[in-house]
Amino acid sequence: MHRNYLIFSALLGLIMTEPGLAQDTAVPRSDTVVVTGSRLPSTRGTTPVSTTVLTREDIDALQPADTVDLLRRVPGIHIDQPGGLGGVSSIYLRGADPNYTQILIDGVQVNDPTNSRGGSFDVSSIDMQSLERVEIIRGSQSAVRGADAIAGTINFITRGAGQARQYSAVISGGSHGYQRGSAEARGPLSPKADLALSAALIDDGDATEGSRFHNRSISAKSNIFPSDDSSLRIVARVSDSDSSNFPDDSGGPVFAVRRISDTRDATEVTVAATFEEEVSQQWRYTVDASFYRHRELFASPGVAPGARSAFGNPVNSSESVYERMDVQASANLAVTDNFELVAGGALLQEDGASDSRLITGGAPSDSRFSLSRTTSSAFAEARWQVVPTWSLQAGMRVDNPDGFSTQTSLSAGSIYTLQSLGTEWKASWSEGFKLPSFFALGNAIVGDPTLRLESSSSVETSVLQPLFDGRGEIGLAVFRSYFYDSIDFDSALNRLVNQTEVVNWGSELTTSWLLDDTVSIGGHVTFVDTDIRDNDAELLNRPKWRLGTDVSWKGLKDITLTGRALYVGRVLDSSIPTGDVALADHTRFDVSANWRFAPGWDVSLAVDNIFDNKYEEAVGFRAPGILPRMTLRLVF
Repeated sequence: MHRNYLIFSALLGLIMTEPGLAQDTAVPRSDTVVVTGSRLPSTRGTTPVSTTVLTREDIDALQPADTVDLLRRVPGIHIDQPGGLGGVSSIYLRGADPNYTQILIDGVQVNDPTNSRGGSFDVSSIDMQSLERVEIIRGSQSAVRGADAIAGTINFITRGAGQARQYSAVISGGSHGYQRGSAEARGPLSPKADLALSAALIDDGDATEGSRFHNRSISAKSNIFPSDDSSLRIVARVSDSDSSNFPDDSGGPVFAVRRISDTRDATEVTVAATFEEEVSQQWRYTVDASFYRHRELFASPGVAPGARSAFGNPVNSSESVYERMDVQASANLAVTDNFELVAGGALLQEDGASDSRLITGGAPSDSRFSLSRTTSSAFAEARWQVVPTWSLQAGMRVDNPDGFSTQTSLSAGSIYTLQSLGTEWKASWSEGFKLPSFFALGNAIVGDPTLRLESSSSVETSVLQPLFDGRGEIGLAVFRSYFYDSIDFDSALNRLVNQTEVVNWGSELTTSWLLDDTVSIGGHVTFVDTDIRDNDAELLNRPKWRLGTDVSWKGLKDITLTGRALYVGRVLDSSIPTGDVALADHTRFDVSANWRFAPGWDVSLAVDNIFDNKYEEAVGFRAPGILPRMTLRLVF
C-alpha cells in the first residue's frame, strides 16, 4: 500500500486536478446552470458559494459503480459505507455530521427525521443511470433552503425528455453477483408536452459477507407548456429496497460475535409539481408543491457485549413512516438591468410515527412516538451587479416552526472578476439551523422532547484561475464552519443531548486540464480539521486528508480509457467488540474502458480496486478486493 501511495503522491504532485472533465470543450464551465443554491437564475459563475456540478458527461466519463462511488470523487465529501450497498452510506460534507446535509431528488427533500441517524439519507437507492446531473452546494444554506441544510445541499436531478424521442437500455454485470439493469423512454408527446420514463433494478451481489442490497425504482418527469410564457413540470418517483448487513457497531464480518445481519425494507414515494409563468420581461412567478413518503421496516439481532460496552445492543426492531408536504410560491423581479429580486413564502407539514421493540433478557419492551410539525416561512434574495466585474448577493429567510422560536437565517456573498487575467474571487457567509429529528424528540429510550435546535454559520473565500487559454483551471477554497448545540448520544446519561460547539475548517484545491484533444486530467486535494470546543475527543469517520485524480485518454477512434485514484487519510472509528480503532489510510485505483463499437451501442469494462489494496471504511468491514464489471448500453 505504501508503494502505491508513493506512486500516487508523485503523480498527484505533477497533475493535481479535478475529476470528471473528459469533454471536447474548454475546461472552465462558469456558464453551467445551477438551480439548487439560489432562487435567482444562476450559473457556477454567478453563485458566490462553493458549488460542484457533475453533468451526465462527467458521470459517463467516471464510470462509477453506483451513486455512492460517484460522490466519493467530489472534493470536500467523504462518504463511507460499511460493507456493500447493504450498509447505510453516510456523507460527511466538509467534516459535518451526515444528517447536516440536505438531500434533494429533483428539488424534493428526502431526509427522514424518524430514523436513528438523525435524518441522514442513504443515497444507495438512487439509480445512477437516471441522473442528468448532481449539484453539490457547500456551506449553511438555510437562507435559501430552510431547516436541515446546515452543512450544505446535494440535489440529484433526473433526466428530462430532451428534444427528440429516444429509447435506451443499460445492462451491467460483475463479480460476486453484481447486476444492474435500466430502461428509459424520453421525448416529446406533442408540441406542448414531453415525457421521460425510467425503470431500474439493482442487485449489489455478495462481495461482502452478510451484505445484500436489492432496489427497484421507477420515475417519470414531464413538462407541459400551457402557453408560450408558462410551463408545468411534474416529477414522480417510487423506490423499493430490501437490504441486509452486519449491524452498526458490530465489528462487521471480522469481529461480530452474532453472525446474523440486520434487515431493512424501505419504500419511498415522491411526487412534485412546479408551475412557472413569465408575466413580462421584468417579472415571473413560480408555485411549487411536493409530497414525500418514506416507510421502513427494520430488524436487528443486536450486538453482543464487548470492549466498548458490557451490555452490547439488544435485539430490536421498528416500523416507521414519515410524510412531508411542502408548498412554496415566489416571484422574481428584475428591478433594473443590474438588480434582481426574488421573494416568497412556504408552508411545510411533517408527520412521523415509529413503533419499536427491544428484547432484553427475553422480555419485549414496546414503545411508540407519533409527532407532527408545521413550519411557515418567508424568504427573499437579491443580486446587484455593481459593476460588470463585481456583483453582490444576499438572502434572508424567516422560519416559524411549531414548538420552537422563530428562526432568521441570513446569507451574503460577493464575486469579483479580474478581467485581464480571468481571475475569479468569491467570498460568502451564511447561517443555518436544524430542528431536532422526530427520533431525537420522541424515542422513549434515548429521546428528549426538550432538545434545542442545532445551528451553524459558515464563511468561505475562493479563487479560480483559468490556465492555458481556457484549457485548464486551478482553484483554491478556504472555509470555516461553526455548529452549535450539536445533538449526540451521551453514554453516561444513555440519551441524546445537546453537546458543545464544533468547528470545522480546511481548504480544497482543485485543478483541471485538457492537455490536448485526446487527454484530460482532473483532481482534488481536501484538508478538513474538526475540533470540539473544550473537549479533546476526536469525532469518528472524518479523515483530515483526501486526494483524488482522474486521467482520461481518447487516442483511438470511439474508445476512451480512464484511470482513477483516491487516497483517504487515517480515520477514527469504533465498534462494541473493539472499542476505538484508528483505521489506516488507504489508496484505491480504478480503471475503465468504453468502446462505441456501433452507432447507439456502447460497451464498458471497469475494474475497481485494481491493485487489490486492503483497507477498511468501517471497523471489521474489509474492502472486497478486485471488482470487475461490464456494462452494455443501447440507445436508439
